[in-house]
Amino acid sequence: MKDKGSKFIKGALILALANFLVKIIGAFFKVPLYELIGKEGNGIFNVAYQIYTFMFIIATAGFPIAVSKMVAESIAKDDRYDARRVFETAIILLGLIGLVGSVVLYAFAGELAALLGNPDSEMGIRVIAPAVFFVSLVSAYRGYFQGKQNMYPTAASEVIESSTKLLLGLVAAFVFVSMTVNTALSTDFDFLSKEIASTHTKTIYSATGAIFGVTAGTFLALILMMVIYGCKEKKSKPIPGKPIRSRRNIMKNLVLIAIPITIGASVSSLTSLVDLATIMNRLVINPDVFDNYSHIFAAGTEFAASAMEEGWEGFVLLQKKANSLYGMYTGQAQTMFNLPLTIVVALSMSIVPAISTALAEKKSTEAHSITASVLRITMLFALPCAMGFFVLSEPILKVLYSDANASYLLQKLAGAVAFVALVSVSNAVLQAYGKVYIPVVNMLIGGVVKVFMNYILIPVWGIDAAPIATTVCYGIIATLNIIYIISMLKIKLSFNYMVFKPLMASVIMGAVVLIVYNALGKVMPESRVVTLGAIGVGVIAYLAGLIIVKGVKKEDVLNLPKGEKVAAIMTKYRLL
Repeated sequence: MKDKGSKFIKGALILALANFLVKIIGAFFKVPLYELIGKEGNGIFNVAYQIYTFMFIIATAGFPIAVSKMVAESIAKDDRYDARRVFETAIILLGLIGLVGSVVLYAFAGELAALLGNPDSEMGIRVIAPAVFFVSLVSAYRGYFQGKQNMYPTAASEVIESSTKLLLGLVAAFVFVSMTVNTALSTDFDFLSKEIASTHTKTIYSATGAIFGVTAGTFLALILMMVIYGCKEKKSKPIPGKPIRSRRNIMKNLVLIAIPITIGASVSSLTSLVDLATIMNRLVINPDVFDNYSHIFAAGTEFAASAMEEGWEGFVLLQKKANSLYGMYTGQAQTMFNLPLTIVVALSMSIVPAISTALAEKKSTEAHSITASVLRITMLFALPCAMGFFVLSEPILKVLYSDANASYLLQKLAGAVAFVALVSVSNAVLQAYGKVYIPVVNMLIGGVVKVFMNYILIPVWGIDAAPIATTVCYGIIATLNIIYIISMLKIKLSFNYMVFKPLMASVIMGAVVLIVYNALGKVMPESRVVTLGAIGVGVIAYLAGLIIVKGVKKEDVLNLPKGEKVAAIMTKYRLL
């Protein structure tokens, strides 16, 4: 059991490291991008990106998990030939699905942009359309390698994808941002003279340039996966045997596993899209809500300059204000909110093949142990991140951005960190056990609550209602998932180790961080060094808090690489 748990944790650590690097690269992309193209440009970028995300999930969300599950089961039965046939079938199926997704996205870009209340994003949607096809094929390769519990190819492709997005996206955006506005220009822009027709046109093209980086990144990730597969599989080509199941049967099983997972993931993404449409459309219902952020639209701001140049007034002016607030929310608050979920994504990707292998070998006790361990580890990571955002939302944003307008939004999102982390991992657990429809139902329930709260509250509270609705939505889903897991497996999940002890350690951390930040702030006010120092002290304080409350179980330590030595040391000093 220790060997299997250690292998699972090792795979999760590899992906966690890669995802952490991807998040850092993503921050280096989104933070300067926010400063480069502004709130309005970020609104255009994120509309196109959210639509792409929805189409991407429809095309690929369930299939990598289905592929990894079926490949893991085949390898557990020592049938590598069947595992290869699973992959070959998946690559054909996903290629077709991705191609259809790209064509639909390209052909209906204008209609989709108009539906979401942001016609300016049409060009960006067309530019990102090919990425659906590329990433569909990439996901088949990732599912195959993850099924073999080899996380290195997935990690490498994610880093290449994000690095390309950073480099090419920012360069393309900068090319248009650096152009001089010439209202007498007969075309949108002229590369030779480095002129562009208007400030608003510059914003549209710079946002579209950033989106180009996403498409290029998925293309290079596909090339890398093809090269890795060609090199690795040529060396370990399985001996063909008599197929136990036909390709039609393999495809049927892939679809039966993938469809409910895709529906569940689509519900989540659809909720984000409806969230987008709700924010944009409900904000303009009550113009008074914009008064809460009047400093963003005041005379002398970039928004005011664009409004005067383009002649925005009436309903159009309200739409542009809503787009700017949405750009601020997604460009600042949600960007930071997504950073700490790195290890959770890694755990979710690693747990499906790990549990599937244990179940295929009829080792249910081992599968239950992995399930309990991954849920505890999730909360050990998520709760201190939530506390950090709650106590340092404004200073954290000021480290990366020229303003911290979204600090209250980030503080309100802090409560959702633990819930979103639990939802991601518990969904993966349920899928590994074959209960693929349960996350769908629970996500639908949470999604309906989220949409209802947005619809009612946004005209009253403005965009501040969005993070509150997100927290309530994922709190409901996480609770329903955990209740079902306990009922299904008949296991006891220790509230003490899963919630109370990491929460107490997080409270200790939060108190120490506030004391250190306020003390250092008196010596060096408004300094980034103070914030970074407080975060560093917070990490140490959290680890000390875990030791004080004895918040880590011995079996979780044993599953770590070199876990026996670490556990022996901790036991010697009575830390376990």
